[in-house]
Amino acid sequence: MLGGQPTVPLDIPICAVLLAFYVLGAIGNITIYQSNRRHHHKFLMSWAMFSFCMARIATFVLRIVWATRPTNASIVIATQILSAAGVLVAYIVVLLLSLRIFRATHPELGWDKGLRVACKTLYGLLFVAFVLTISFAIESFYTLDMHIKIISLWMSRASSLVMLLFNLASLVILCLSTFFPRASPPENFGTGSLREKTAILSTMMFFVLFIIGFRFGTAWTAARPASNPAWFDSKPAFYVIEFGLEIVVIYTLLLTRFDRMFWVPDGSKKSGDYHLWKGYQQEIEGRELSGPKEEGGFELKTNNVDEV
Repeated sequence: MLGGQPTVPLDIPICAVLLAFYVLGAIGNITIYQSNRRHHHKFLMSWAMFSFCMARIATFVLRIVWATRPTNASIVIATQILSAAGVLVAYIVVLLLSLRIFRATHPELGWDKGLRVACKTLYGLLFVAFVLTISFAIESFYTLDMHIKIISLWMSRASSLVMLLFNLASLVILCLSTFFPRASPPENFGTGSLREKTAILSTMMFFVLFIIGFRFGTAWTAARPASNPAWFDSKPAFYVIEFGLEIVVIYTLLLTRFDRMFWVPDGSKKSGDYHLWKGYQQEIEGRELSGPKEEGGFELKTNNVDEV
């Protein structure tokens, strides 16, 4: 088991420190989301990252409880479910940001109906894989039937493969936006240049792929006895790779104000829609989006319903 069974003297202090980071991340994201919403600038991915942080807060609270009640099977199951579920939000956010850059650099291809269908299929596969994995994992906890346990193991491996492919799709989309020849000028959006957006997303994607690569590798590796655990079963590997890198991703988005950098006009759904934002000067977009234009200007609705 990754990270092993938590103990009071070792795991509780580590969990408390990580818990504090996630609490601050949740406060930061929800504060930005509420402030933007008051100024009619909804950016739902800030709310999604808040939800991600809240899921991790619940994970660490349960892990602390698990350390004090090591024989409670319900606590163990709930901890593992939340641990697996929370990071799905980060995967989806990375894909959405990749799509926004691709649609800015290659609007004709980025808004193609086939790409929309492919993305929705990926969302569906991710959801189905997660639900089936959790269902069989819960069943395996309460049965001695080896057949059920083997099915649960292979469902876990299949789920890790689906998640890896989901994140590789984000990488492919980002690579296409950078290296595929353009048929028309790019349609920039939000604050900052497309180069800055690509650099930030590339950094995030590196950490996210590292996390899912670690999960994929451990899922497909034969289990080791508790008396002779592998290096990836150690607590340092578990906490640093599983959660330390997540914190880097959360704070990268928070501190770079991705709610402004990756903002697009409300209702964007076809080539040219990002240009609806013309009339705002990009370098002062953050200030301009905080309220209506001066008299003689205009105000843009920013409900920002995701285009996928």
